[in-house]
Amino acid sequence: MAPPTNREEALALLRRTIDSGKIVLGAGAGIGLSAKFIEKGGADLIVLYNSGRFRMAGRGSLAGLMPYGDANAIVLEMANEVIPIVENAGVVAGVCGTDPFRPMPRFLRQLKDIGFCGVQNFPTVGLIDGTFRQNLEETGMSYTLEVDMIREAHNLGLLTTPYVFTVDDAVAMARAGADVLVVHMGLTTSGSIGAKTAVTLDDCVKRIQECRDAAVRISPEIIILCHGGPIATAEDAEYVLSRTKGVHGFFGASSMERLPAETAIEDNARKFKEIGRAKL
Repeated sequence: MAPPTNREEALALLRRTIDSGKIVLGAGAGIGLSAKFIEKGGADLIVLYNSGRFRMAGRGSLAGLMPYGDANAIVLEMANEVIPIVENAGVVAGVCGTDPFRPMPRFLRQLKDIGFCGVQNFPTVGLIDGTFRQNLEETGMSYTLEVDMIREAHNLGLLTTPYVFTVDDAVAMARAGADVLVVHMGLTTSGSIGAKTAVTLDDCVKRIQECRDAAVRISPEIIILCHGGPIATAEDAEYVLSRTKGVHGFFGASSMERLPAETAIEDNARKFKEIGRAKL
């Protein structure tokens, strides 16, 4: 089965997964190798965004919020590597909706034309708080622009899978026509470049449930996924999913490609290094 190329096909794929009793699994991929084997593991959606490129360069995910490159241009570069290798999963583009130098309707059409079936709002100002966030909102670089991008993508027939951080975000994105809400619990913990500060899993359960309940009052068919913070392993995701109602699955980025690679590569190198040299 070929990968979905639009909202209708992508939603049909996700609904088949839900109807089969399995969780919906989305995963960020920074390189073609990750995408290939994440798909073999059963992912329904593969998301490309600039932080994936930085993770595969050994940097933390928040590098995607720093001025280290043109986020939307990086996604276009990644598309050439990943889209041709994916056989069945939907490929979603991480879009910087606050980019002032890219006419968004035209850019979204470009993404659709090259094979993306949907979009997600990343980099997102939703990860920023405090005075800096307030200043961004006051100077025309607000989360509202990300909501507008999701609305435009919905109108163009793209699957929309936005990150939300609060109940207000969930309501705004549901009203904009979002198909999937990914409730973001913050930077993923664990591993060599993961966050050290996070909410608890029980905090996640409460916040995710609140966002879910608010969203379904507006859009009863909306799909809800959990992501980030302390939800770093399959066991963490199972803990959250078993304690929430109406949450359909998990979206992972660091947890799907960085953490597994860190462990496997280091362990493999150590095994080779520990080979005893034959005595001459």
